[in-house]
Amino acid sequence: MAGDRSGERFVLAVDSGGAGIRAVAFARDGAIVAREYCPTPATHPEEGASEHDPLMLWEALLGVVRRLFDRGPVRPESVAALGIANQRASFCLWERASGRPVSSVVGWQDIRSAATTDAMNRDPRWRIVKAGAAIGRALTRDAFLTAASMLSFTTDHASCRLKWLLDRDPGLKARCRSGEILFGTLDSWFIYNLTGRKLHLTDPSNASGTSLYDPFGLRWNALFFKLFDLPLELMPEVRDTDGDFGATDPALFGAAIPIRAAVGDQMAALFGQCCFEAGEVKISQGSGAFVDVNVGPRGKTSPRGLFPLVAWVRGGRPRYMLEGYVATAGTLIDWLGGGLGLADTAAALNEYASGCTDTDGVIFLPTPMGIRFPHFNPRVRGSVLGLSLTTRRAHVARAVFEGIALSILDILDGMAEDVRTPITVIKTDGGVSRSDILLQCLADFANVLVVRSPEADMTASGAAYLAGLSVGFWKSEEELKAFGRGYDTFTPGMDARKRIEKVTRWRRAVKAVLALHREPGGRR
Repeated sequence: MAGDRSGERFVLAVDSGGAGIRAVAFARDGAIVAREYCPTPATHPEEGASEHDPLMLWEALLGVVRRLFDRGPVRPESVAALGIANQRASFCLWERASGRPVSSVVGWQDIRSAATTDAMNRDPRWRIVKAGAAIGRALTRDAFLTAASMLSFTTDHASCRLKWLLDRDPGLKARCRSGEILFGTLDSWFIYNLTGRKLHLTDPSNASGTSLYDPFGLRWNALFFKLFDLPLELMPEVRDTDGDFGATDPALFGAAIPIRAAVGDQMAALFGQCCFEAGEVKISQGSGAFVDVNVGPRGKTSPRGLFPLVAWVRGGRPRYMLEGYVATAGTLIDWLGGGLGLADTAAALNEYASGCTDTDGVIFLPTPMGIRFPHFNPRVRGSVLGLSLTTRRAHVARAVFEGIALSILDILDGMAEDVRTPITVIKTDGGVSRSDILLQCLADFANVLVVRSPEADMTASGAAYLAGLSVGFWKSEEELKAFGRGYDTFTPGMDARKRIEKVTRWRRAVKAVLALHREPGGRR
């Protein structure tokens, strides 16, 4: 990766994902000159749980950055700026005075707050708010009122998981009210520690993922804090995505490195894929499969339940996106290997799936931790349908990829309607996107061109690009677009009749599994 780089300056990115944390250094020509990685798998101590140890993540961050510096060619003093990307909506709590964590990192995949979420959606106060917002929407067409009138809380929202956490520990809730405790998504936790416990900060992309932030007014939503009975004093200050987040404590790495970007992982990947214009779409297939579309400088709402989020704010100017996702992609493949012994990597699963050209009627629903858009039922579990005595491992492997692709198709169809712009190309990245079969299935079912970046994870690229632009290391978005990519392409090739048949059978299967997981009395 690195030749003679003496005397050069670099931009460093730290990317904390669901399965690991990496440090990646970029040269001025966009080339990656050094990288280090440490696995940080989630733990699942009880049904529905997905957690990390905050101190383990912090030690992992220190480890990858220090190893990168030790191995060269990048030195701490040669880093022009640091950008941080992180799994959005995962959070932890820690003591203001000591910095000691008082909770695990509660992951975005954690569904233990399902009962809390249901209660919040049934809360008469929330129903009154939604009704009032609907009236206001009809009169004003205000974007925030429109979003509020259509919003249903889910376990994905940090607000629900935070309320669940504090409701079961009244002592911790009292400490939060007294100002002793701080809340943070992982960017906040890392910035707090990197700056020597001096700064408690986040950016709008991370804040908007909590559902406690008004993405249109760009401020914490005081109404939601009252509704969820949460103290506003917990929350970090929000700065622009490419803002000044302080500098690293010199004692950590031997130099004070300016921190000039903090961004949620999917927003970072959208930026890293250079999806700067409205209507551009990327899919990052890591622990989950996240589908994001840039909707431009004005936030849009989605009647189908796609999440309106702040993609980034640069120089005070916001950019918005809509997002839908399949909660388990890489996580599912990890489980298929460790839990069932089928295949523990996308490449291995791809090899098995290549042993057949069809699933022989097998349908796989990739929903072991609930189904998201457009059904939003956290109680649904993964299912395999259509097994027969002729079914082989290859059929099941291919059905897994088809299930992920068809779940993504449901999201893409909703996006095309909401954005009212046809999707003509899909950019992909992430470890799971290394599967040629998955991407060909996606191209066939969506009937659009799919392209895959040569770099498996564009999240680090996006964090680096934002930090580099902030300090003038790179001058413009056009300069970033000029970097060579070398994308692989996957062209639709499925017969229209077969595509319709596949999609129809898939949606019937989803309907049947949803019926199986209804609550007593008919509620989902």
